[in-house]
Amino acid sequence: MPPSADWDGAEKILRVWLRRTREGQHMQYEAAKYFRRAHYVIAVPVLLITTVLGTATFANITNSVAATTKVWFGSLTLLAAALAALQLHFRYLERAERHKNLGARYGKIRREIEAILALTKASRGDAKQVLSDVRSELDRISNEGDSVSRRIYKRTLRTLALRDQTKQKRPETLPAA
Repeated sequence: MPPSADWDGAEKILRVWLRRTREGQHMQYEAAKYFRRAHYVIAVPVLLITTVLGTATFANITNSVAATTKVWFGSLTLLAAALAALQLHFRYLERAERHKNLGARYGKIRREIEAILALTKASRGDAKQVLSDVRSELDRISNEGDSVSRRIYKRTLRTLALRDQTKQKRPETLPAA
């Protein structure tokens, strides 16, 4: 069988993998954004509450404080501690960084596939070896990564489909994805 026949089948597989790596890249970036936002949703209130409590405590060191004020201070202290514990437990910032790194790795593989497809069939080398190398990289990423929520998955697919439709209607509006 001539090498070009091997590449005919390999190109079909590479195009499927190109679509999947594009989706994976965007999904991981969306998950990273979600977890970064979740981190700040907890971190900002913790910061504000502890700052207010620290300032109020310092201001009232010498003053006698009413019982209701003590209850409020105590409640806010417990809330700040609970939020800080949640922040520590869920590790949103760490998870955001992992998803961001996975997105970057998907992007790297995507660019490799695009480069392979841009070459002439004769200059690509052995189709089986190229497919094996790309598959190994994709397998490694899929084993290391956290899963993306179904909501982020569906939203990303809708966004990419809409972007593709816009690009087909007006190719100059978006860069190649």
